[in-house]
Amino acid sequence: MRLDLNAPSLEDNLADLERVACALGEKGIAISLPLLRELPRLLREGGWQLSVMLTRLGGNARLLALEKGAKGIPNYGMAIDIGTTTVAAELVDLNNGKVVAQASDYNRQLVCGEDILSRIAYAEEKGLTRLTELVLDTVNGLIAQLCAERDKQRKYHSGTCSDDVASIVVSANTAMVHMLLGLDPKNIRYSPYIPIANVPPSLSASDIGLRALPDAPVHIVPGRAAYVGGDITSDILLSGMHTSDELALLIDVGTNGEVVLGGKDWIVGCSTSAGPAFEGGEVSCGMRAMTGAIDKVCISEREISISTIGNAKPRGICGSGLIDLIAQMFLHGYLDKKGRINASHAERVRASGEGMEFIVNRPNGSRPIAVSDDDIASVIRTKAAIYAGCSVLLQSVDKRFTDLDKVYIAGGFGSYINIENAQTIGLLPDIPRGKFKLLGNGSLGGARLCLQSQTMRAEAFDIYSMMTYLDLSSSKEFFDQYSSALFLPHTEIDQFPMVRERLDANR
Repeated sequence: MRLDLNAPSLEDNLADLERVACALGEKGIAISLPLLRELPRLLREGGWQLSVMLTRLGGNARLLALEKGAKGIPNYGMAIDIGTTTVAAELVDLNNGKVVAQASDYNRQLVCGEDILSRIAYAEEKGLTRLTELVLDTVNGLIAQLCAERDKQRKYHSGTCSDDVASIVVSANTAMVHMLLGLDPKNIRYSPYIPIANVPPSLSASDIGLRALPDAPVHIVPGRAAYVGGDITSDILLSGMHTSDELALLIDVGTNGEVVLGGKDWIVGCSTSAGPAFEGGEVSCGMRAMTGAIDKVCISEREISISTIGNAKPRGICGSGLIDLIAQMFLHGYLDKKGRINASHAERVRASGEGMEFIVNRPNGSRPIAVSDDDIASVIRTKAAIYAGCSVLLQSVDKRFTDLDKVYIAGGFGSYINIENAQTIGLLPDIPRGKFKLLGNGSLGGARLCLQSQTMRAEAFDIYSMMTYLDLSSSKEFFDQYSSALFLPHTEIDQFPMVRERLDANR
């Protein structure tokens, strides 16, 4: 914002700070002490023209940055998705809403455990400090990647630095929020699973330790429960299902499998302990969706064709590739309905220390990329938990999969999943392809919306307020549904008529 101020005089003897506040239409305004010390010089050197960056934190106006003259101040924001396995961030130009750059990295907390419960246990045994340091290191590392240092960039062309970041929105599961803020997550682990806060207050970047303007507000998307966090609120916000007359199902496929059902009048959600198989964990050749990851697999006439991210040399296989691989193996007789590898196919199958092993790719001079019986079992457990969660939610409101108007798929690989293959393994319901919509990283997308609009932040709070949480931890219905889903595609094949047709056509 640019201000043209009247120079003071004996008749107009308003103090410098109050003069700025009056020009902004504010009765009072907050400012840091270092910035207040700079204010007189900037006003006078700029000929009483001043560029200001203003924010509101807790309803109070606060000056974040000042620049003499009328040339304006760079105004950037950061949308951040903190996942259990992966952290992603976008740098957004708040003047036009455009994404300037984006980056992602593994959550450095992985050294303390692959899932939420193991990290909470780590905090109980060794303290929370290390976990908070690791997630801050991850986030600040991404901010450093996205923000070019001023002295290295601005000598030559327009760049950004962390001092240009004036607002941050964080979307994360409840445990990650606690660890970011240094809040003890212990009670999340034990019944009745109560967080310290589902709606944390807006804080400043310096309060948390994030690399940005010290007074930059940090807004955290509200979560609904210990295991349905702000990342799911962001998914819903991005999908728009909360404003629709349609009955929609939203599935977030990550380390935890969260499922939400509803529309504009009501929303009910639950969480299942899906495990990290689709994000590269618990699978011997698994990896995150990055350069060299096999992301697509097709088997035809006993031949296997693959594609890799970046068309690079295969290094492992990511979530979308695992779904394709297991579906194709099942359709072509390499797997039985329990997910066990058929030993009769000698050209691709060999014995290993983990049972039978199926060779996907033989790179020259490198160890073959292969999946074992144990790897496939991990994927089946993950898909069974997610499908069971969907089934229980529908049962809770006396609905069936055929009643759904829309199914939204969110998660790190939510833009790349092959719906037909996901149905073949029993991860997704066997309903028409046109009912599915892929959101990609809905948590990051929702955070971006909240970053760009105070109205969207209010809407995220409304979603939190209207959502009902269904706890599955002691649900007999969930256990029954999970047990039935531990097969390809399911023990009740009648639930998957199109999959049955594909199986009959291939055998």
